[in-house]
Amino acid sequence: MYVRERDRKTGSLGGLCNRSTTVLRVICAALMLLFASSAGSYATACSQGAQKGRLYLVGVGPGDADNITLRALNTIKGSQVVFCMGETRNKLQDILKGKEIYDSGILVHATFMGKRGSYDEAMKEVNRIAGIIRKAVKEGKTVSILEGGDPTIYGPQMWFMEVFEDLNPEIVPGLSCFNAANAALKKGVTWGEKTRSVILTNGADLEKLAESGNAMVFFTMRIDVQEIVKKLKPYYPQDTPVAIVIYAGYKEKERIIRGTLGTIQEKTKGEKLPLHLFYVGDFLTKRYGIDLKENPVAPR
Repeated sequence: MYVRERDRKTGSLGGLCNRSTTVLRVICAALMLLFASSAGSYATACSQGAQKGRLYLVGVGPGDADNITLRALNTIKGSQVVFCMGETRNKLQDILKGKEIYDSGILVHATFMGKRGSYDEAMKEVNRIAGIIRKAVKEGKTVSILEGGDPTIYGPQMWFMEVFEDLNPEIVPGLSCFNAANAALKKGVTWGEKTRSVILTNGADLEKLAESGNAMVFFTMRIDVQEIVKKLKPYYPQDTPVAIVIYAGYKEKERIIRGTLGTIQEKTKGEKLPLHLFYVGDFLTKRYGIDLKENPVAPR
């Protein structure tokens, strides 16, 4: 009797322990599931927080599409939203397929930098663009503003860097038409006979700049050849070499007109010049002076 009673008591105690162990296991499993769920939610929240949108100002080079850099190409490919003007959109149409595309225009630059537009209209444009960009960046999208040539050399879209400064925008540099024109001339612009400096200008304060006697390159947005020559003649000799590079960076349309300050007006008389850069400086005729007749290059 004693043994049986003890067995019953022991059995009851064992059953209680088994039930308690089962309950503990269930509680532990529930806690583990809760922890895993919380950790997953936290990781998702962190991931979503890390997916911040970005804003880029991208130089796509001058002229033909193959003047774009690899970095610019990859930036555009990774963008969901793109702002650009018509010519850029046409030459990069294959790259831009499937993206949200908006017109970047030139009104804002013309108004605030060039002082040639309506302030109210320009502010409407700023607000229109800002609404699109800020919404996209908030949603974690990458936005690229495309600029022909290099944005930092007479680029009309530099205002984006100021208006969206809080978004920490990044500039992707591009090949400038200046670089393309230098290549077409096959000359080093800083290796002149009398000067090793070059001035890039749009013609503003021309007389003051000409006093230095340095080589000059004109981005002729608002000034024509006749006007440039007229203003340069008092400061440079008539035989100073000059060159005009038309459509720099366009393989099929690129052309060079060479002359001097004394002859270039006659050479361009009656010609309506399209996109061009005007060069002046003795670097255009400077040579190293390596005499291959006296010191022939050894045959390979």
